[in-house]
Amino acid sequence: MKSGHPPGGAADRIDAVPSVLIVEDDPFESRMMEQYLSRGGHQVSHVPSAEDAVEALGREMVDVVVTDLHLPGMSGLDLLRRLAGEDAPPVIVVTGDTDVTTAVDAMRAGAADYVNKPLTMKALEHVLDRVVETTRLRRRVDFLQRTVQDDPDPAGTAQSETMRATLELARRTAGSDSAVLVVGESGVGKEIVAAYLHRQSSRARGPFVRINVAAIPDTMIEAELFGAVRGAFTDARSDRSGFFAAADGGTLLLDEIAELRTELQAKLLRVIETHRYYPVGARREVHSDVRIVAATNRDPEAEVKAGRMRADLFYRLASVVIRVPSLRERREDIPALAKAILSDVRRQTGRGPVRFSPAALEALVEHPWPGNVRELRNVVERMALLVDGAEVTPRDVDALGILGRSEGPLVSSLPPDALRSGRAFVPRRLEEVAREACDEAERRHIEATLSHTAGNKSKAAELLGVSRSTLWKKLRRFALD
Repeated sequence: MKSGHPPGGAADRIDAVPSVLIVEDDPFESRMMEQYLSRGGHQVSHVPSAEDAVEALGREMVDVVVTDLHLPGMSGLDLLRRLAGEDAPPVIVVTGDTDVTTAVDAMRAGAADYVNKPLTMKALEHVLDRVVETTRLRRRVDFLQRTVQDDPDPAGTAQSETMRATLELARRTAGSDSAVLVVGESGVGKEIVAAYLHRQSSRARGPFVRINVAAIPDTMIEAELFGAVRGAFTDARSDRSGFFAAADGGTLLLDEIAELRTELQAKLLRVIETHRYYPVGARREVHSDVRIVAATNRDPEAEVKAGRMRADLFYRLASVVIRVPSLRERREDIPALAKAILSDVRRQTGRGPVRFSPAALEALVEHPWPGNVRELRNVVERMALLVDGAEVTPRDVDALGILGRSEGPLVSSLPPDALRSGRAFVPRRLEEVAREACDEAERRHIEATLSHTAGNKSKAAELLGVSRSTLWKKLRRFALD
């Protein structure tokens, strides 16, 4: 089953048009719903039977299914049971029965909500918007948690004294609910350390939610953080929960905190101090049971002096500061990290046995890694996909050009066999070749994942950590559809 627009970036909710599949055998009812929901900004399709719905869900990306219970052939309840346990979109049932037990049976069978006949379009739209919003938030939280869980456990890869000291500070800090500031260069794994802190705390069973403040437009950041009530702005057709609500009982990581507008920094400070906040447009406060961890790749004291960060917020966060060292400062960790990432890639793609030769690991250790752990992950993933055989050797590393001289602006544009034969190369800018190499690695990785899942795109998207709509676009882009 394909459910559309799972969480990816901040633009998902802003730009994505909710897609609705109507399952209704009455042409008048279906046409009325289709016209009304289309005018309301939904992408609507219609099928007359549950059997047709099952077929449509196998080939289309759908956010919500709206089905009548009384259908020819397979009933709406049978459709619900058929979809139960599958990666299917939420289902809203439409019932004309006056007996409330019918609606109860539908909810028990897995319906997200229901509306009664005689049907009013306003009632349907209200329920639909609520279901779309709830599903959107749940998927985004699941995605954000999964992206952190996919990274190597820092405790298992920390061989250096500097990283062990960092994790020990995180472990000691985990015992309190104080706000924490995590600092370090881009790509060092600040979110991994924050997730480790969360797992060591009494909130470990609660959600760990990460939000990149810099990735969300200024016009939406307050609603993303605190939620909004219906009518607070143009697109708020129903009450919306924010990330504070999603992280309730757990930990909220605010990445790139220095990018937050100063007026929102003041609101954040108030939440830290009072554990209460106002959703956008609301008159009543909401209690917040969230531990806040902030992260930045900038010097926070310099940001305060420059007026980009409020001093009172900094001092509130700076009671506990955890500095994550760069990969250059903990080269002893590189072999264990590389092996853990390689194992993860094998697990996700089904690639056969492969390992690093000692000399290849030495080459990785000697690389400067300006992009830190993020760069290491990208390099190892590309090696796993592009290297033939069961062992990565220094020759493979050189041939792939992955660890080219960081100060050199030009690299070879020829394939590995040309490099091995010593033929002349055509100079090109590094970013151009890197982009092409990334595209090729991405295409091969998607192909390998689809092969592993026997063509199941929903499962492939889950393994790849992307939304199904994103995977669909990439399949078209790489002509894999």
